[in-house]
Amino acid sequence: MEAETSNVQNVTENIQPVATPATNTEKTPAATMKTYYWSTDDVPFRILRTDDEITSNQYPIVVAAPDPSLKAPKYDWTKGEWYDISKESYGQRLTAVTESLKTLEGSITSLQEAHKDTLQSAEANDKVMDQLQATVQQTNRMVASLSAMMVALSKNSQSNNNEIAK
Repeated sequence: MEAETSNVQNVTENIQPVATPATNTEKTPAATMKTYYWSTDDVPFRILRTDDEITSNQYPIVVAAPDPSLKAPKYDWTKGEWYDISKESYGQRLTAVTESLKTLEGSITSLQEAHKDTLQSAEANDKVMDQLQATVQQTNRMVASLSAMMVALSKNSQSNNNEIAK
């Protein structure tokens, strides 16, 4: 019997304790949840919570939170900013667009008037240039006529000198 007892002791000494979840005293790090935002045409705004670390916008996930004053936020991926798609917002944006159009219409009118003035000035310059060209042509005809007279007078003078000399 003594041999059996020593065998039991040897067997129990060689058995290692098994860790069970209840006896595991090591602490696992708690997952820190992070908040991100989803924005597409179909789903303009949705909050996402995950333990993943996202450092920059990756369509359709946006890192930066929208302004809390936006009633119905949606992310504009081309401009890289949140904007409001609520009905009130549409009215405000429509008013802003209307004001911009009025400003643009005023600018277009000013540009058209400036263009008209430029055209009138160009027409006046063209008339002055035409008059100047006509004056130059008339002066050229007079110089040619004077030259012809000078040649005729010179010939006449030489023939008079030749007759006197004879």
